[in-house]
Amino acid sequence: MPQSERAAIMKKILKWIKTQERGVTRTAFFHHVKWEIAEGGATDPAIKKYLEDLHQAGLIENKHPFWKISSAGKEWLERHSI
Repeated sequence: MPQSERAAIMKKILKWIKTQERGVTRTAFFHHVKWEIAEGGATDPAIKKYLEDLHQAGLIENKHPFWKISSAGKEWLERHSI
């Protein structure tokens, strides 16, 4: 997958998480990425990699049982969104 496509998917994921007041569960994350963002074209390992990469970059944080956008994630999204 080209890097630009991956970045676009990660932006969509962050925008979606940002709209969720309480955050998102892991199950909701997998379902939304698979069916709404990737339109059924993403495998579970690929979705898990998105989750891990966003967390390792500090763009999302785990507030068990929810994943929420971090302040760094909000700033990154503002800088990279049109």
